Amino acid sequence: MVSNIVSYILIGVLLLGMVVLMLVQGRRQKKAQEDYMSMLDTLRPGVKVKMASGLLGRIKEIREEAPGFKTITLHIGEKNPVEMTFVIEAVQGIVNEEAINKINAEKAIASVGAEKATEDNKSEVSATDVKLAKAASKKQTVNKNK
Repeated sequence: MVSNIVSYILIGVLLLGMVVLMLVQGRRQKKAQEDYMSMLDTLRPGVKVKMASGLLGRIKEIREEAPGFKTITLHIGEKNPVEMTFVIEAVQGIVNEEAINKINAEKAIASVGAEKATEDNKSEVSATDVKLAKAASKKQTVNKNK
């Protein structure tokens, strides 16, 4: 008799826990969806974005083809630019160009070597690039240690 009561209480607690987890997860998804929609609303021509397919490009134009159906035209590439049109929902996120510059500086330092850079290479790798790359590597080290 007592074991049956304990079993019912345990099942009730487990079911209650599952309901709470589902509610928390639903709120997280709703918040993520709201953040995504607000990001799409902030898109303007000239903003660099990453598409779900992995393409990077700068927005040239945003058109509303029909109510609730928007498309964007992206300018992709620097040397041989191409224009492509996507539905706006294919945008995965806005590209942080400062972060890309830090990564490029880090790559330049890795290939050239900050201490062994020749006079010709010093013009390519500025002191600011060296500082940014060192800061980025310290940040990565801290993140790895967590």
